Amino acid sequence: MTRIKAIFLTLLLTLTLLAASGILPRTAEARPGGGHSSSSHSSSRSSSSSSSSSWHSSSSHSPSWGNSGSYSGGGGGSSLDSATQFWLLIVLIIVIIIMIYIMTSNNPPKSISSRPNQIIRARQNSVVSQSLAKLQEHDPNFSSILLLDFIHLLYSKLYQYAGRPEFSYLSPFLGEELLQQHAFLKPQPAEEVVINGIQWESVTQSTEQDCISLLIDANYTQQVQGKPTRYAINERWLLCRQAGLLSPEPQQMQALSCPHCAAPAHFNDAGVCPYCQTLLHKGEAQWYLHKRVITYSSVLDTGSLVSYATEQGTELATIKQPDLKQRIEKMQRLHALQDWESYFTTFQERIVKAYFLAIYAHWSARNWEGVRHLLSDRLYEANQFWTDRYKQHNWFNRLDKLSIQRIELAKLDIDRYYEAITIRIFASCYDYTEDAQGKLLGGSKRSLREYSEYWTFVRRIHSEKNTETPALNQCPQCGAPADKMGQAAECGYCGSKISTGEFSWVLFLIMQDDVYNG
Repeated sequence: MTRIKAIFLTLLLTLTLLAASGILPRTAEARPGGGHSSSSHSSSRSSSSSSSSSWHSSSSHSPSWGNSGSYSGGGGGSSLDSATQFWLLIVLIIVIIIMIYIMTSNNPPKSISSRPNQIIRARQNSVVSQSLAKLQEHDPNFSSILLLDFIHLLYSKLYQYAGRPEFSYLSPFLGEELLQQHAFLKPQPAEEVVINGIQWESVTQSTEQDCISLLIDANYTQQVQGKPTRYAINERWLLCRQAGLLSPEPQQMQALSCPHCAAPAHFNDAGVCPYCQTLLHKGEAQWYLHKRVITYSSVLDTGSLVSYATEQGTELATIKQPDLKQRIEKMQRLHALQDWESYFTTFQERIVKAYFLAIYAHWSARNWEGVRHLLSDRLYEANQFWTDRYKQHNWFNRLDKLSIQRIELAKLDIDRYYEAITIRIFASCYDYTEDAQGKLLGGSKRSLREYSEYWTFVRRIHSEKNTETPALNQCPQCGAPADKMGQAAECGYCGSKISTGEFSWVLFLIMQDDVYNG
């Protein structure tokens, strides 16, 4: 009996590990921020958790930067075909069963836990938070929100400009090694570039330079033999700059531009701005991508829009900022708040719950454009790709009987330009996918799906002009109906760009509870 149990457990563990490593087909979850947009690994929660664990198991030391920082020309890396995957699976299972059978002849089976250690995650989060705070002491202009915007832009352009003359525009923002590899590989340009998540890995400072290591989860489309193919990819980026610099103003961080004259980034191969004739040396005025390593790459099945994986991490304790109490006091001083509990209660009702219900209602109706003004550019683009796929099939992902059980404060960030509030939402709904005729394709109309997510809201410091929160269907700047926002989230009446948090709160990021690290 001991041997049978060991073999059975080994089979389950083997299947789990293979699914996490990409050998087995992965299931996907719908829901904006919850499935397709939250993980490049075919939107599987278990796979995103596994990849996060493996990355962070080495993040307590210096990141290992190999020679694989080249552009993934051709897009997919080494992706196994179905037959090879099947036989590899069979061979692995047989070998492991034999090994366990021999081992259990003399030794009792040992239990194995594959769940990420939350204590380790919290410790890593604390180290990164302290390092970012130290960086901000030397650079009061530093804003993690603005840096994420900059990374999003650079990442998108890196793929979109590949193989095109415009790639020279990126010369001041890419290391020499990356430029040389690109010239040698001549990769194809990509379309529909979507960043699902960016995680901080480490922050280091020396007398010569500042460096930040990040983990990026993304997907994109390339033409392969005349056929559009979607790829999922994970990358580790190392950004560096000269020590002692002040970060550029928000307008220059939210657009690739010359750090000296703010003109559009139309640099030549040598890195000279054609407008001010300044030769921009890498890292002298702005962050640049020093190294890049692809840690995972595979073909992504965009047809799996109706598969539903089990929720992971809902039972985990909420990861809260170590100095959350001090952050609350800082926000109270900033806004002269007499009673934090009263403020947070109002924030939950007017912002969190209102945005939550509105965003998911528009998602179910397949009208993502209707909440364009409530979302950051990155979050909108990440989910727009999947809503387009639903429209192609004429399917609907319904979220009925949506209910919020509770809301917990997780994090507060305040810098020179932005303030951010991260909360954890515990909710439930009937989550299912149906076609235009109402035929059930996936999910359940009878079984409630319980889940939790971390939502981050941001806005510019002192963006509030009065005590009244603008209506969700109005432009927060001019009060006109929010029916002419367009893809760029610019009000069709007053021309203001709303998605930057300049005038009111916007939902900046959604992260799943099993991959959130603070």
